[in-house]
Amino acid sequence: MLKARIIVLLSGLVLPYAARLPRGSEWLHQYTDQAPMAWLFLGACNAVAWSAILAVSFLYRRPSSLLAPSLPGFGFLAWAHYSLDLAADAQAAIALIFIPVFALAPILVGAAIGYLIDRRAGSQGVA
Repeated sequence: MLKARIIVLLSGLVLPYAARLPRGSEWLHQYTDQAPMAWLFLGACNAVAWSAILAVSFLYRRPSSLLAPSLPGFGFLAWAHYSLDLAADAQAAIALIFIPVFALAPILVGAAIGYLIDRRAGSQGVA
């Protein structure tokens, strides 16, 4: 489970930048051509989402159950960071605060599904 948690942590840190790559280097530079404090700000805001996935992981017995909250949560984050154009509006950067908060809903739904999958797999292994 420790390896799965480390993968979640690293994925959460890299995801905002990796999601920008398909649109080209100009989109990536919107996130990377900033002061170091901006990088920390983006990492801290995004920590809301991946730390929720880490917190849920303590309810699971199997690392495979962690896919249920990770896929919808990281999927939403990837889509949101991919589609956010910081150059479009002066207030667009405010979305960086709300994106991880909005990702909590798919993470919660996935966490409940993962919990049920984890318990069902555990009860079948005992029988």
